Amino acid sequence: MIIRQRKNYLTSQFLSKISADGTLNIENLIVLTCAIFIASIGLNVNSTATIIGAMLISPLMGPLLAIGTGLALYDVHLLRKGTISLLAEIIISLAASTIYFHFSPLTYASQEIIARTSPTIWDAMIAFFGGVAGIIGARKKEANNIVPGVAIATALMPPACTIGYSIAAGNLKYFLGSSYLFLINCVFIILTAFMGVKIMKWLSYSTKQSKLFFLHKPTFKEFVIILVVIILIIPSILSANQMVNKTLVDQNVQNLVVNELGNVNLIKENVDTQGKIINLTVSGDKINAKKIQAAKANLTKYDLKGYSLNIVQVAQVNPNAENQLDRQVNNIINQRQHEQEQADEKRQQEQEKRNQKIRKLSSAISSVTAVSDNKNKQITLIELKKPLSKKRKNALVRQIKDKYPNINLVEFVQENIKNYKKLSNFLCK
Repeated sequence: MIIRQRKNYLTSQFLSKISADGTLNIENLIVLTCAIFIASIGLNVNSTATIIGAMLISPLMGPLLAIGTGLALYDVHLLRKGTISLLAEIIISLAASTIYFHFSPLTYASQEIIARTSPTIWDAMIAFFGGVAGIIGARKKEANNIVPGVAIATALMPPACTIGYSIAAGNLKYFLGSSYLFLINCVFIILTAFMGVKIMKWLSYSTKQSKLFFLHKPTFKEFVIILVVIILIIPSILSANQMVNKTLVDQNVQNLVVNELGNVNLIKENVDTQGKIINLTVSGDKINAKKIQAAKANLTKYDLKGYSLNIVQVAQVNPNAENQLDRQVNNIINQRQHEQEQADEKRQQEQEKRNQKIRKLSSAISSVTAVSDNKNKQITLIELKKPLSKKRKNALVRQIKDKYPNINLVEFVQENIKNYKKLSNFLCK
């Protein structure tokens, strides 16, 4: 009987290819820089085709597969090579994209940029399955469409460029979201490369093993990997929940438009789930005031209780003009959101400076907090280190209001339930 020997899945050619793809060289850096600028332009002008082109030529996948393989084989040289290459490519990516967006005349956040700032559990799943396909594709000698497909699916380049945009625009929220998406993609590609190489190694020697290699007590390294994966997944699950809720709201808005507004074309829909505001831009038959009021009155019927509805009507336009109008409306909304975020940040900084100045008025003041109620009344809470006489408190109130006339109420807090009740009654008015 002839026994066919099992094929060795971890060949020297495979390891050489992984090592070569993870090596930092001038050719990869030039290609990377070109890909960065192409992706940045695509994000800036909201061009999906351009972004896909950048992802196809990006060399970021190589170092990640090298790191995963190095971890699986305890190959310090391969691990170090992949890590150095990845760090260098990340630094170049951030520098190039930041420079581009700093000098670009288009400063608003396009839909393609915004889409890379709220990662969900689906992004983690895409990175995982993309990494599985990537390590399989890396084993093939002949040309195939697996690696290019993985480059598009895992989308390493767009979030890296979005980080650069966030740095150039000074937008912390976008920076955190895009950084998290980039981190998810990197970690899950490394993880799947690690698992894939472990499986291939086990298959190479499975005839000598009495039980499956994964039926054992986790090592410290495996425990750390599992813990990192769990920590990374939790925020994406929360983000996915918000995304699902927003999708449900969008569907309800679509039903509202169809059933309540009649024969109109919905050009632009913008729903602020936090502020509970629905902004609709429509064209077609003119909607009279009575129908608009009826739509607002029926919001509860479509599970939109608490939302306010704003409708902008425009004349009937052709498809090309409609697309152009959609982009213009989108740009205006994004610009206003950006300006609102900047205004909120500036207001917080001014409040903090004001609080610091108030704190210096008396050595008895421990801390100062500024709040506002639902009627935009400015309230200042002053926590005292020690009790003050009524006369001294009144003098402090006069001094504060003379200097800051926009403050409506000054309250002193010192573990006194009466003060809390008084403040609660004021806020409920």
